[in-house]
Amino acid sequence: MRKQQCKMGVLAMILLAELGFAQSRDSLSREQAIQEVVVVAFGKQKKEEITGSVQSLKTKDLANLQNGNILQGIGGKVAGVQVISSGQPGSQPTIRMRGIGSINASSDPLIVLDGIPYNGNLNSIPGTDIESISFLEDASSNALYGSRGANGVIIVNTKRGKSKGLHIEADIKTGVNFRSIEDYSVYTSPQDYYTAFYNRARIGEVARLTQPGAVPSGASPHDVGITALSKLGYNVYNVPFSTLIAKDGVFNPDARLLYQDNWKKLIFKPGLRREASLGITANNDLVKSYTSLNYLDDQGYLIGSGFKRFGIRSNLDYAITRKLKLTTNLSYTYSKQNFGESAGFSNPFQFARNIAPFYPVFLRDDNYQILYDNSGQVLYDYGDGQGPNGATRSYAVFENPVGNLQYDKSQTTNNITNANLGLNYEIIKGLDFTYNFGAYLENTKNLQFGNTLGGTSSSVGGTINMGSVFKYTLNHQQLLTYQKKLGQHNFNILIGHELNKIKSDGFSGSKQQLLLPNSQSFDNAVRITDLSGNGYEYAVEGYFTRLLYNYDGKYFFNANIRRDGSSVFSPESRWGNFYGLGVAWNVAKEDFLKDNTVINSLRLKASYGQQGNDNILLDGSARDYYAYQDIYGINNFGDDKPVLSLKKQGNKDLKWETSKNLNAGFEISLFKNKINLNADYFERKVSDMIYALPLPPSNAGSYVKYGNIGDMINKGVQANLNVEILRSGQFHWNVYGNATHYKNKITKLPAEQRNTGLVSGLFILNEGDDRYTYYLKKFAGVNPANGDAQWYRTAVNPTTQQEETTITANYKEATDYNTGKSAIPKVYGGFGTDFTYKGFSLAVNFAYQFGGYGYDDIYRSLFHSDTYASNYSTDLSKTWTPENPNAALPRVDLTATNQNGHSTLYLIKSDYISLQDVTVSYQLPDGFAQQAGLSGLKIYVTGNNLYLWSKRKGYDPRTSLTGVSDPYRYSTLSSVSLGFKFNF
Repeated sequence: MRKQQCKMGVLAMILLAELGFAQSRDSLSREQAIQEVVVVAFGKQKKEEITGSVQSLKTKDLANLQNGNILQGIGGKVAGVQVISSGQPGSQPTIRMRGIGSINASSDPLIVLDGIPYNGNLNSIPGTDIESISFLEDASSNALYGSRGANGVIIVNTKRGKSKGLHIEADIKTGVNFRSIEDYSVYTSPQDYYTAFYNRARIGEVARLTQPGAVPSGASPHDVGITALSKLGYNVYNVPFSTLIAKDGVFNPDARLLYQDNWKKLIFKPGLRREASLGITANNDLVKSYTSLNYLDDQGYLIGSGFKRFGIRSNLDYAITRKLKLTTNLSYTYSKQNFGESAGFSNPFQFARNIAPFYPVFLRDDNYQILYDNSGQVLYDYGDGQGPNGATRSYAVFENPVGNLQYDKSQTTNNITNANLGLNYEIIKGLDFTYNFGAYLENTKNLQFGNTLGGTSSSVGGTINMGSVFKYTLNHQQLLTYQKKLGQHNFNILIGHELNKIKSDGFSGSKQQLLLPNSQSFDNAVRITDLSGNGYEYAVEGYFTRLLYNYDGKYFFNANIRRDGSSVFSPESRWGNFYGLGVAWNVAKEDFLKDNTVINSLRLKASYGQQGNDNILLDGSARDYYAYQDIYGINNFGDDKPVLSLKKQGNKDLKWETSKNLNAGFEISLFKNKINLNADYFERKVSDMIYALPLPPSNAGSYVKYGNIGDMINKGVQANLNVEILRSGQFHWNVYGNATHYKNKITKLPAEQRNTGLVSGLFILNEGDDRYTYYLKKFAGVNPANGDAQWYRTAVNPTTQQEETTITANYKEATDYNTGKSAIPKVYGGFGTDFTYKGFSLAVNFAYQFGGYGYDDIYRSLFHSDTYASNYSTDLSKTWTPENPNAALPRVDLTATNQNGHSTLYLIKSDYISLQDVTVSYQLPDGFAQQAGLSGLKIYVTGNNLYLWSKRKGYDPRTSLTGVSDPYRYSTLSSVSLGFKFNF
């Protein structure tokens, strides 16, 4: 097996070296483009009929993506769409379409699967099952989804049977997953770390003694440094701490390293990726079917993490009679996701970055030999005094992610069944009635297992946390469609009703003290520490109608209106009216362009509409399904008597957030369709935004209350450009790109916050500024005399009564300022090129963003003044020392804890260019395939997330919408696979 994998890897490298990288993308002729059908709300339209902004990715655009969740791989492919992903296999990315839709409500787009709103994670659907993904970005396109379409709509359509006969396609690929970018540069040598820690103490003493009246802490700064060093406990050299570093700061040349373990190499290892799918279409005059099986084993590069999936799908179209047709979409998916992300010291990403390089992974005796248990299993060092010479760790005691990830478990198992049924009956010619029913059933089981051998869980005899959630969604749609052509006039009228209900019930429990150390059965633990249950119900009902009209294929008009009622709001505020209007002009069909040889097609379009948002978030994550009702918690204060406490105060006056969207643009093709450009201008005004209301001081933070407090606007432009460089015989070369620019501005806040603004973490909400404007202390440089960090302070001079700005070394006195710098980039998008020659196909796709700022909190934390042994950035060499008084970075010692406090010093440009996808493929000649009993055979090598160009090593702007680096996040994952596609 290893030899086969090795041969496949060599073949992959040869193909990459010889052929380069590319992605197949065929341009359409003018006639094909006009007839292209795009999936839209409650149906399909020809591309030329669309008056709004709808973009689509087809099968060929998705074929090269190898993500557990297909949306993880679309970054840079669709104008106006931002994708923020975690490296955790199978994770759901954050998607933003045309900016920020809310402050406290969700900004996530609605996902519609095969015509039915979908409440699950798309990691349950393999990319090989997907026919197309449409992105509806303006009001005329998505207003028919009413209360759920305010942040855009993503319509996913799975494959169906098409051509007659039996057709089989098998796709098999195997590859490797690895970490996409290198982590921050920190000390990896014990010698370098010991020297740095010694100097932190020495330099701190030197700086402290410059203060008036200071008393020495030791005989000399050198002695202070040695004393601090000896408190680290673990000495990995053969000489004592007292002689490890000389008075002149030189490391003892006679010191010999006794042992060293590499945490990162043991925590992060390349993982195997295997995926296989089988699709079968069997069609005749009455029945068209698509059946598929799929399997995925996607191991993360973090040990113990990964995603497994097995699924089966059956899509059927059956003509019962000439007028009555049945469609079904049935699927079942089983998935298991093992997580690596956690909070606190136990998080492996944070731990591997911050653990000092002299701390051992494995438990050793006093002779520094690795210890094993009675069964021959290696033992792990948890820093609790069991190590050599009884040393204890000063950092993250009782934690060891290498050991924990061998025995602990953080896992979610899903069983998902999705069934969509549709009946279409032609009442009379042109008049159809359709009834669609959708049922989504999800059974989720969560397991958190803490071992008995080591770590914090071992102190209580091991832990088991288990939870189970059963959720179902039922959707009913009744659609009446009438189509009529009167001369050059074409009408399409839709009248519909939709009812969507969701119900969820959950139960969870925690127990301690395991009997059997390896059993993950809930009965294996004896002490109950927590039992809880929760559930919710949600319903939204809508009545809607739409008119599509065009005259002679030149002039297009559509209008739609929907009235929605949501159970989130009180009966008095429950119903909202939403609408969309759109017009388009096919200029190319006018006589004055009929014989034009430069302009092959030209369309002008404009739309306007209003939508709503009822997806209110509690604490930024969980959804509030009972916005108008008081929510209480039940507490036990030790006497086993239930006590109610108010968690959230309801607001019966709370109403919909509403978005009013304007879109205007054009589409043009030039020079025999060799140049194709689509461009749009958009405005999105959000009013009655929902946010936590200011409450009286007596509340003291015990509960929250939400209200409609403000307005916001997004204005921007986006464009898609596709240029055919060359088409000659069997050679085709194409380049493409897209760009989006927008500005976000808060236009209204409550009167009481209008002058002061609302502070939200590192950001401030001010009228006239955007949602992610940084609010920080301004760094004023380093005091060369002692290395103190300095900041600006603005205060009223009591003598002159005028505001004055001065410099202070007291962090608490420093002023927080509106920096005027934002996390929102000026422009983002993607570009690429592809070409084909005979059977060879090569493609490259990039994503980018420019013009925004990030806040690198991880980098800041690596300049800490903690007395425990946490690692430092290698940029410590750029900080102030007595020998380097003109350094750009302030002094780092073991006592001045505010030296690296939050300030503008840690703002960083969030610009990046990312090599997203690379694919090389070869379609073998038909004769060769036929000799093997196939109708087609394709060999390909594909890679994702292969390289990142950014401002600082370790900082990845792709993983954060706000630009703030997250020390606990699963860093981006890269994949390279070799695949074979067989057709029968």
